[in-house]
Amino acid sequence: MEITLAPERLFLLEERLTLDEIQQRAMDKRTSALGSLLQRPKPEEVTLVNKQRRLEPFWHVAGHATYVYERNREYSVPAAASDVEALTINGTRYEGQAAGQSRAFRVPAREHCRTEIKSETFVDGLTGAPVPEGPQIINGPRSEIADPASLATDDTIAMPPENRASYVVRALMGEIMKPVQADTVLEELVVLEATDLFYRPIWAFEFTWAGKGKQAIVEIDSITGQTRAGKALLGQIKGALSRDLLFDVGADTVGLFVPGGSIAVKLAKAAIDKNKK
Repeated sequence: MEITLAPERLFLLEERLTLDEIQQRAMDKRTSALGSLLQRPKPEEVTLVNKQRRLEPFWHVAGHATYVYERNREYSVPAAASDVEALTINGTRYEGQAAGQSRAFRVPAREHCRTEIKSETFVDGLTGAPVPEGPQIINGPRSEIADPASLATDDTIAMPPENRASYVVRALMGEIMKPVQADTVLEELVVLEATDLFYRPIWAFEFTWAGKGKQAIVEIDSITGQTRAGKALLGQIKGALSRDLLFDVGADTVGLFVPGGSIAVKLAKAAIDKNKK
């Protein structure tokens, strides 16, 4: 089996909304975020006390597998007419067998087969959940990041993924690496086409309801404009992001995906890292 690993790339998606547009969307949601069906504050009773920009990760992985193999089978060939009792094919005689009101002939053959399997997935780096809008948003404005540590600044928190590259690649491998019914396998080729980590900017706004002691967080995705209820604002995350922390798929770990057998691993990543240095 031959496995080709894709280069491991890191991208930052650019915001498609201005900060004024983002903040206005949060302000429009402030009363509903703090209120309930029975009680809701007036807009003037709600104060914006804090805001925070953070970068949240999601993965895009894609790959395909090609299997070329052969197997021996017997084919049932129906007689062309009711009076046919036997067939001779390439010097071999085959006697007919009753098949209803006619006859059929069991003829051995060697099947030459090819199976191709493709898979692509977008996975939230924090929860492992699918990211359905992934195919659309990755095609927008973006920049490739060489040093992950540069993502975090004084006013931006870059969140490390809970699910690293090996987790999502293992799941993809499970989709494309399937057993085949074969007597002889001529070719097994697995190509990991993409192992890309994307960071998307999210803004979180903290509101308080004067006199009630209530607080609420409204989060705005600055790519899609989607609004959601948020959790408490985050403090600075200890430790800088690094490529080794984010990407952990290599020749050594492939054996965990494909135990046993002879595996030839081609590392596109190695050549790219060398060029960067």
